[in-house]
Amino acid sequence: MNIPIGWLIALGTAFGGFYWLGGEFKQLWVPEEYLIIFGAGLGALVASNKWRNLKNLFKAFGRIFVRAETNKTANLALLCLMFELLQKIKRDGSLSIEADITSPTASSLFAKYPAVLKNTRLLEFITDYFRMMMDGSVTLSQLETVMAQEIEVMNQESLEPSDSMVTLADSMPAFGIVAAIVGVIHTLASIKLGKSPGEIGGSIAAALTGTLFGVFSAYALFAPIARILEQNAASDVKPFEAVKEILIAYYSNFSPLVAVEYGRKVLFADQRPSMTELEAGVMSTSGTSLRG
Repeated sequence: MNIPIGWLIALGTAFGGFYWLGGEFKQLWVPEEYLIIFGAGLGALVASNKWRNLKNLFKAFGRIFVRAETNKTANLALLCLMFELLQKIKRDGSLSIEADITSPTASSLFAKYPAVLKNTRLLEFITDYFRMMMDGSVTLSQLETVMAQEIEVMNQESLEPSDSMVTLADSMPAFGIVAAIVGVIHTLASIKLGKSPGEIGGSIAAALTGTLFGVFSAYALFAPIARILEQNAASDVKPFEAVKEILIAYYSNFSPLVAVEYGRKVLFADQRPSMTELEAGVMSTSGTSLRG
């Protein structure tokens, strides 16, 4: 991800400009201001989220630096798995995958795709809807509606971490003003103590660092994190959309190859394996041709 590079550029230009103007970095070290700003921000974050949302938020932080190539590898495994399952149904009938769908962790077919097995929610999504297809009691439109509803719920849940960070970013300038006001109150109260104009000016400058860091952290630190989390959320939902398109296409009597192509096309371009990569993946895992 580009976020570390962006942070370095933002920090370098902001503080480089400050130094260029003749400022001294020690003037920016006002820990009590930072305690007010970031402490209030953390408190607001905790107060405005359920524990489930906070847990998902901290879990999402661990994926900020995940590269697109990682998602591309997982998507390739998913497409190869779906092709194998559909090809097996076409060749041997829907009952041939019953054992695989009932117990995917014990299936030799699923075992070839650990990236899918590791994603328990995606695994459950795949097996649930294959069971519905095998049951034969749902129409194409009903299947599509149920899948779309579940994906919509997933989309809402996956956006919760980014929404939390957007709220935090929006609040940081206000907390910076709070810190500045606290500093100004302290400065004005100290006038009666006989402080010199120079000391008073230094105290006001220290108070204003609260506003500076509140605004800077909002737009240079937390807003980019929120944007990355939003992009990751969209990437997380794409495999489910791919499974949906593949099953709907196959249910509409398209071949396994064409059905998988429907699913491949909904993936983001930088996370979408090419047809050549897909064919090589199928050949390496199943020993069969994608067109065979």
